[in-house]
Amino acid sequence: MKKMLLALLFVCLAFGFAVAYDDTRVKIQEMVNDLGPPQERAKNNGKVQKCMDGGTKKITITKSKGGGSSYVGVYKNCIEYGSQRDGNVSITLGK
Repeated sequence: MKKMLLALLFVCLAFGFAVAYDDTRVKIQEMVNDLGPPQERAKNNGKVQKCMDGGTKKITITKSKGGGSSYVGVYKNCIEYGSQRDGNVSITLGK
């Protein structure tokens, strides 16, 4: 019985980690998309942009020499595609 409970706990923890990892990937992709089409991303990186239906967003993506990346999004009442975002998102991967 203990082994079965331990196995169930392990599965739950692994599932929780997978969901958190997937959510992080989704947030990163949203920020990359917020920079615009590929040809405009470098130009928009770190600049305040107007959102389609009101508010602003500022997305900054930086890569470190050690191979890590930092993704920072600052949303101020940003309304686009029927949703509203307000607040800061910061994700750092690697060194």
